[in-house]
Amino acid sequence: MTLQDCICFQLGRLSKEISRHYRDRIAEFSLTHSQFFMLMAVVEFEGSQPSRLAEKTFTDRSTTTGLVDRLERDGWVERRPGPEDRRTLRIYLSAKAKKHKNGLKAIFEKINGSFIERFTDEEWRQLRYLLGKLES
Repeated sequence: MTLQDCICFQLGRLSKEISRHYRDRIAEFSLTHSQFFMLMAVVEFEGSQPSRLAEKTFTDRSTTTGLVDRLERDGWVERRPGPEDRRTLRIYLSAKAKKHKNGLKAIFEKINGSFIERFTDEEWRQLRYLLGKLES
């Protein structure tokens, strides 16, 4: 078997290439690509507990905590007590994040779209199906 025949190698190489596209576009915000995707998760699931963000981003809780810590330190998110139980914490966008939200979402959608547009609708559905088979 060669590296070109290894699915892990091919997916890893593609992941690095896609990450590079994001890294180049988000550099002005001083975000890593991991922080960027966690921030996009907060945009989508604002007010969630960190455990839900971990679940939605397929990261473990300690990684999620570290990412949220750095996003909070850099002024992108805020931790607030939960409305039903003040012992729980919820993650919200900060004023800074709200100010840049549309621009960050545009970057997210543009880069993602630049890869998806290479496929027909049927190819994209099939790729999602095949990638899903690898997850299970």
